[in-house]
Amino acid sequence: MVRKRNLEARYQQLLGRLHKIQEESPWKNEKYFHRQFLLEYAIFENECLHNQTRGDLNVPNTLRSLDIQYYLYYITVFNHFLLQQKVVNISVPEDIRSTLEETVVPERYLELSSPLKVSYEIFKMLKKDRPEPSDVRSLLEFLRLQEANLDEESIRKFYAYLRNLCVLSSNTFFDNEEVRLTLFELYKDNLSRGYLHFEGKLHNSTYLAVSLAAMRVKQPEWCIRFIETFKHEILGENEQQDIYKFNKALYLFGTGRFSECLDFIPATSPNVDYLLQGKRLELKALYETRSDLLPYKLDSFKMFLSRTSPKLLSQTHKQLNVEFANFLHQISTSITGDRKRAERLISRLDEKKQSFEWRWLLEKAKALKGH
Repeated sequence: MVRKRNLEARYQQLLGRLHKIQEESPWKNEKYFHRQFLLEYAIFENECLHNQTRGDLNVPNTLRSLDIQYYLYYITVFNHFLLQQKVVNISVPEDIRSTLEETVVPERYLELSSPLKVSYEIFKMLKKDRPEPSDVRSLLEFLRLQEANLDEESIRKFYAYLRNLCVLSSNTFFDNEEVRLTLFELYKDNLSRGYLHFEGKLHNSTYLAVSLAAMRVKQPEWCIRFIETFKHEILGENEQQDIYKFNKALYLFGTGRFSECLDFIPATSPNVDYLLQGKRLELKALYETRSDLLPYKLDSFKMFLSRTSPKLLSQTHKQLNVEFANFLHQISTSITGDRKRAERLISRLDEKKQSFEWRWLLEKAKALKGH
């Protein structure tokens, strides 16, 4: 706009100011390279306008900055897609699949941007069908080495990916203690640095995830301190009390206080995921207390699943809940000491490791063998 008004001197002054901003910028992230491209392209346009048939018209610098900006945005968007693909059953178009296999970021660009370097490591890991526990630990160590060259926004984003990769790995390698410890370590670190908060609040799913991670590594005292300390920071004032009570119920169940657990489980929830988790927790506690209500509650749970709309509950999640109910019915109607039946149940469970509450179900099935 300035140049179109024939204010050439002013235009050159603005370019000089942008040069200075870029030189003083401490972070080489997406925003930096977007500005750099705009600067180089503006110089290119100006050189073309006043072409004296000398020099390179700033073409090399323009192409270089365009390339880096492209890879930064490209890998960022692809990482979102690859993560989504791992948690939702979506098909990958053939052209995208081919592009995915062909994508390689040149080393010369990786050396110019730490955010690109970390994003590319995440990209390579997300391309794998199953992220190994050792891969997750290596990525954590790599991210820590790069932190000094990353802005806070990028650090937050990368730790979120790392936590998700931990969860994916733990869902695949069920008995790997290293993954569970790494995830708990991440939650503690990220919580202390404020990376789990959004505008000063914790999302209810994050609040739950931290509680679960603590209980899975047998840290009940840390868990209850977390639950009590952050109960007023849950996002959504209307749901705070129920979310708090549900997490408290999880803690009580994990410490063997099953009757108290039942008193804390909220009767209902507008969030269908929380509602179903509450129903599963209730069924587990009823089993542990040998309650006569269990078969009736199981039937009620199955009826609820059959009537729940696909708009509220995906077919995959419905099936995983049905499998939990069926396994619990088989376990609760079995006689302790019937080793053959127990072995059959254990074998079936080994084939259904994605079922909800799988670890607990397996523990109960093994207990049926008796001594």
